[in-house]
Amino acid sequence: MMNLTRKSLWAVAVIVLLPSFASAERPSREDRQAERENLFVAADEDESGGLSAAELEVFVSLTEASRSESRFNRADADENGELSLEELTKMNRKKHRLQRPR
Repeated sequence: MMNLTRKSLWAVAVIVLLPSFASAERPSREDRQAERENLFVAADEDESGGLSAAELEVFVSLTEASRSESRFNRADADENGELSLEELTKMNRKKHRLQRPR
């Protein structure tokens, strides 16, 4: 099962996720839904139409990787593929502002 999981992760990264990483803009609701559906299909290794506990772990990992890359791209203001301390600080400030109770 572990080898299938690694294959799934790589396949999704190459086929599904990389094109969406090219944009630093927030994806639309429709784009997020389409990505979620693609991740679901990729995680459903036995093609049963549902996720087993092991497949759910793959789905969660893929989803977290996608979100992390999206956050990185939005924070990389100069689009050099790296976050400077200033970009990282701005990203953290935005995160904390959004989490503050109102």
